[in-house]
Amino acid sequence: MFDPTRASLRSRLAQKAPLGAFWMSLGSATVVEIAAGAKPDAIVIDAQHGLFDRQTLEHAVGAASRHAGVLVRTAENTAMAISQALDSGAEGVVVPLIELDHQAADAVAAARFPPQGHRSAGGVRPLSGDFAQYCAQANAHTVVGVMIETQRGVRNAAAIAHTPGIDFVLIGTGDLAMSLGVAPGDPRHEQACRTVLEACRAAHVPCAIFTGHAEAAIARRREGYNLVVVANDIDIVARGFSSAMKRFTQETASGVAGAQGGAMSADLLMNVAASIANGRIKVIDLTQTLRPATPVIALPPPLANSNPFRITEISHYDDRGPAWYWNNLSMGEHTGTHFDAPVHWVTGQHNPDGFTDTIPVRRLIAPAVVIDCSKEAAANEKFLLEPSHIQAWEGKHGRIPDGAWVLMRTDWSKREDPTKFLNMKEDGPHVPGPSAAAMHWLVDNRNVNGWGVEAVGTDAGQAFAFEPMYPAHNLMHGANKFGLASLTNLDQLPPTGAVLITTPLKIEKGSGSPLRVLALVAA
Repeated sequence: MFDPTRASLRSRLAQKAPLGAFWMSLGSATVVEIAAGAKPDAIVIDAQHGLFDRQTLEHAVGAASRHAGVLVRTAENTAMAISQALDSGAEGVVVPLIELDHQAADAVAAARFPPQGHRSAGGVRPLSGDFAQYCAQANAHTVVGVMIETQRGVRNAAAIAHTPGIDFVLIGTGDLAMSLGVAPGDPRHEQACRTVLEACRAAHVPCAIFTGHAEAAIARRREGYNLVVVANDIDIVARGFSSAMKRFTQETASGVAGAQGGAMSADLLMNVAASIANGRIKVIDLTQTLRPATPVIALPPPLANSNPFRITEISHYDDRGPAWYWNNLSMGEHTGTHFDAPVHWVTGQHNPDGFTDTIPVRRLIAPAVVIDCSKEAAANEKFLLEPSHIQAWEGKHGRIPDGAWVLMRTDWSKREDPTKFLNMKEDGPHVPGPSAAAMHWLVDNRNVNGWGVEAVGTDAGQAFAFEPMYPAHNLMHGANKFGLASLTNLDQLPPTGAVLITTPLKIEKGSGSPLRVLALVAA
């Protein structure tokens, strides 16, 4: 029901306010109530694919509407389905599978009382209160969102977005990918999403998009989507149980439990140290040597450039210091093998944990996977890693673990000549890297720790022409992920099973720093 103590969801949408929603499918009014207690901007109850019947829907709407605006994704675009959703007391509907503007107009008409539409008056919750007042307010406050989920819908996005009375368009990313015959994040999928977003902008209508988790929601919000899905109950419950069991299993793996848990952890650490000492665990250096010839990115004027690496001798067992040798160093933060913190890019500037001195240190030791693109990069110096390459890798090696680094092996570090390493051409650098779709796919679908490459920067050489520009920076840092550049020796790492130690200098408000990257690998 409409809560006069807070701004209506419809008015916030009209103001293009950034909105974060929870998507609920499990059919539990209790889970919906718990979720609503986190005070999202909106709760979307899925009556199409979720497990809600009419009575459960009624209970769930009542429990959630005290804390947030509630929308119901209807089972279909019919007057009956829309009327029943609104009769439950929901503040609006999200109508699926809209492909034509007249279908959008039908949804609007079904959600409005006469004379603006043909919604039938009724419903237990509206009738239990001041029904006359409810009917008087309903047309002004009821939200109508329509979903574009097919190629046909994308082709007609402009007409759909201009339909009078709709309050937002929601891109159903999963069904849209299936309609296109590609995976989410594929270039065709991203282009389709952009087509809908641009159509909404032209029509001055908010555009929403389904996202799988908070990091993906943040990234999509930065692209201009007004409403994003911050969490869904299936993922929260499944990952919560999985994470708890994984944590328990790790702590009890040696068979030591209870009071011996601390001893087990100490033993585990001692075993790791002993394994490194006796060679059962190899330590591989992934760091290029810093020297005056170390190449750095050169930006065109009027943009400011980083200082190159310089080393100046202070003393060397001589009159300037008879018993010691030391040097002064000068360089930019992002020189040689270096770490990119989230605040390095404008999309990550507001993250309080995004500086080199505020990053949680536990994230600086993490597993790594290596996607071998060396043959492709040798054949095409502008090779782009696409979602299909990542998915093919997962088909062979398994899902990328949560919290893992994703490293792109190209053997680019074997180019010892700085000119060949930067590989500047008339149209810009020719350097392999990830496509925008690949970065979207990782941010939207995998909870990675960061992205690493052998080239001078984490993006492809031609990434200035991508949409968005420099997606490895734009999307990864916007989602509070890290970057590693100018890595070497990736050919010595297995596809899975390595652990990276990536500790940047603790520079106050640092955007990054040179660092020594070490990999631990089973011998």
